[in-house]
Amino acid sequence: RTSISTEVGSLTDVDADPIIDRGRVFALGQGGRMAAYDLVTGQRIWELNLAGISTPAVAGDWVFTLTDDAQLLAIARSSGKVRWLTQLMRYENEKKRKDPVFWVGPVLAGNRLWVANSRGELAFADPASGVVTEFAELGASVSLAPVVAGQTLYVLDDSGRITAFR
Repeated sequence: RTSISTEVGSLTDVDADPIIDRGRVFALGQGGRMAAYDLVTGQRIWELNLAGISTPAVAGDWVFTLTDDAQLLAIARSSGKVRWLTQLMRYENEKKRKDPVFWVGPVLAGNRLWVANSRGELAFADPASGVVTEFAELGASVSLAPVVAGQTLYVLDDSGRITAFR
């Protein structure tokens, strides 16, 4: 029996599922760290100061993630270099920092990044630039990340309604 372990002490309070892709493990902790590890050796490849609870999305050479500070990022899977960062709405009233807006996702589908929020909005962002191109009103807050099955994206809102996008 072969066993490999690695020191992941810098990752704390990991609520997001780690992602395994092409020999790499990508993990995001709420304690303030995101890291990439070699799947076979356990060696840390890179680490960033990011905190979040949403599972990252990996596509090609990029890792897309959402932080607790409502930042949507594209990160190079090989180096950890940030390609772009988009600040999403953090509060209903930004000036007074009142009524926080919570985001879930990202999900990559149909060449768009999809994130949903506690205001009942689904935002579509360009994965190449991070620019949010449009919003869809869902009618109720969303606490779970959208999911993709076949050619359809499904969003379950907090009222129990499922909305499908093709």
